Amino acid sequence: MDKENETNWKKSLDNILIYNLYILIIGSLFLAFSFILSVNGKPYFYNLFQKLWYPVFIPSLSLFFTAILVESVINSLVDRQNK
Repeated sequence: MDKENETNWKKSLDNILIYNLYILIIGSLFLAFSFILSVNGKPYFYNLFQKLWYPVFIPSLSLFFTAILVESVINSLVDRQNK
């Protein structure tokens, strides 16, 4: 039962991180699109991206890199225990 609960929790966390990755990919595509339009004299989408930067993309980037760091630390600790 405990193992099943752990896997459900891990699946939920993995799903959150996958959605977070999608947000980052869509955000980078939106940045490229808005930058191209901004260079051509239409800065509306670039201004929108700048307004979304702090409330959406900074937390998403922080969560992404924190998850990578925590996972690498946990994996290194597990590898040390297995040796």
